[in-house]
Amino acid sequence: MIKALSLAAALAFATPALAGMVPQAAPAAAAKSAEEVAFEARAEVFKARMAQMNTEFEAAVDGAGGDQTRGMAAVNAVLARYQPDIAAFLTDFDQFIDSQAAGAPDDAARQGMGAAKTAVRQSLEAMPDQMRAGARTAIARQVAGN
Repeated sequence: MIKALSLAAALAFATPALAGMVPQAAPAAAAKSAEEVAFEARAEVFKARMAQMNTEFEAAVDGAGGDQTRGMAAVNAVLARYQPDIAAFLTDFDQFIDSQAAGAPDDAARQGMGAAKTAVRQSLEAMPDQMRAGARTAIARQVAGN
């Protein structure tokens, strides 16, 4: 069975990894801001949607029966249904990072946030094409009996 490509790695930037980059009032202040808590909740909803997409994606690949045309049509339909979720999350993520960067204590923190923003964006934008490539390979393996 095909697994959706490493969305977890992309989202690692979007949630826990950001905790270290989000400016704190003082080193002893470990409490998250309301904005951080709200964003993390939205990121969890997004992860759940991506898990649902992965389930549908696997079913599309498994149901192809070795037929590339039919399988890729099903994969593209799944990706099309979830593309708005990906785009909305990217917008939300960008806004969150921009907001956090505006309050960053120094240029190094802002640069780190910018790097995380770029990495997450690139990973999520590349995901559909990577999933299509994985689907083509998996469907071809069905024909070969692997």
